Amino acid sequence: MRLPLAALLFAASAHAGPGDAERGRALMADRTRSLCLLCHSLTPAGDANQGNLAPPLSASAARLSPADLRERIADMRRFNPATVMPPFRSTEGLRDVAPAWAGKAALTEQQLDDLVAYLGTLAK
Repeated sequence: MRLPLAALLFAASAHAGPGDAERGRALMADRTRSLCLLCHSLTPAGDANQGNLAPPLSASAARLSPADLRERIADMRRFNPATVMPPFRSTEGLRDVAPAWAGKAALTEQQLDDLVAYLGTLAK
């Protein structure tokens, strides 16, 4: 499910603004909003309160550019159609969505930028 170049360029230009790492950290820690830590740990050492089903986020941030991180969080299905990672900025092709969430993306553009800014701090 690859988007045409025009759609990718429009999505890239639709960013809300520069990401804020502190807001991204708070969002990452909030299990009711981002859910990242259900599957990922922040570091390879892990944490009993973090997931171990997906790659550590610090490793992903170290090997991917901010734009690549953003694209993967927005909709990982473009890179791996069989992924279990939710498409945080897409509502296309979803099934069994609660009525309250129908047609709504899980994250705003600003929240996505904030998460990417925070992930950038983990790569250092």
